[in-house]
Amino acid sequence: MRSLALLAVLAAGATLATAAPAAARALHAADPRCPDDAVCFWTEPEFEGERQVVRPVSGSRPCIVTPEAHAESAVNNTRFSRLLYLDPGCSSRPVGFVPAGGNTPFLDPPIAAWR
Repeated sequence: MRSLALLAVLAAGATLATAAPAAARALHAADPRCPDDAVCFWTEPEFEGERQVVRPVSGSRPCIVTPEAHAESAVNNTRFSRLLYLDPGCSSRPVGFVPAGGNTPFLDPPIAAWR
């Protein structure tokens, strides 16, 4: 009985060990066209359309307009979360964010600027 329980634990561990690298590959595979230490936005959902690549200066938080004043998907390959705005001047309240190291294949509503 004890060996069956141990076998079950080992099998579960093996499943998790193979799932973790797959999940990491899936996150990076979301869009390989966004370089490290950059924030990328696209004019279409699922990383399609016109792309904007910005390498923010550390400590700088300027308001940056997205491509064609709207973006519908984003990848944040930096170590800081990025706030999202509906207006191109970032004067309104943020409507969302993209976490550090994260991506958002659908921005709804489309955003006009970020910082």
